[in-house]
Amino acid sequence: MLFLIPYALFFWVFAFISTLIKAAREDEINFQKERLTELPKALFIVIKFLPSLSAAVIVLLFRSTASLFYVLLAVALIFCMLGDIGMETKFLLGVGLFLIAQIFFISNFVWQSLLLGVSFLPLAAFITAFIAWILVIVFLTLYIEAGEAGLGQMKIPLIIYALTVSLTFCTAMMLWLTSGILLGFVSVLGAFFFVISDFTIGIKQFRHHFNKAEVFIFTTYYLAIFLLSLNMVVYVF
Repeated sequence: MLFLIPYALFFWVFAFISTLIKAAREDEINFQKERLTELPKALFIVIKFLPSLSAAVIVLLFRSTASLFYVLLAVALIFCMLGDIGMETKFLLGVGLFLIAQIFFISNFVWQSLLLGVSFLPLAAFITAFIAWILVIVFLTLYIEAGEAGLGQMKIPLIIYALTVSLTFCTAMMLWLTSGILLGFVSVLGAFFFVISDFTIGIKQFRHHFNKAEVFIFTTYYLAIFLLSLNMVVYVF
């Protein structure tokens, strides 16, 4: 467990630097703004994906067993890393790569839940949570569509992604309740931060910008990645 200390330090140092650079580029902070905005974009992209890369590497190196669970978790985190790169080059590319990451998260959580045996309570929680997220997505879609630009041709792809990332939360909850492991809530919290981060991106991108948006988006995103990576020690399959 001691390996978590250097991992956490590495992860959060680069997550902090990445957040500072992005916030400076978006005129959200004034701290060292000129120096931060003058950094080459390629360097920023590397700094941005290092936390996700370190998460994938640490899962593969220090997984509890040789179970497929940890391999799929690492693959999902690698696609998150690729999504980090994609979001800085082309928005739709980034969304597509993160969609693949969510599919791996979902498949992993569902598969492991089925292996353990899903009872009524976890299944009921899954259905209830998904219905709740659908209602949130409907509200957010109507809210964004009420703006001047709306979602346009991105409407269907983004709704599909929103439903998918919501399923990551729901399946993480199902696995937590099925396993009966108290610390499994860490994974649920990570998935929740993922949803919040992505929904905030949608509002910022298609409805309106708000103060410190990138700081909030990056912070919740890195919290999501870090907490989801802790599945390697929370669950032993």
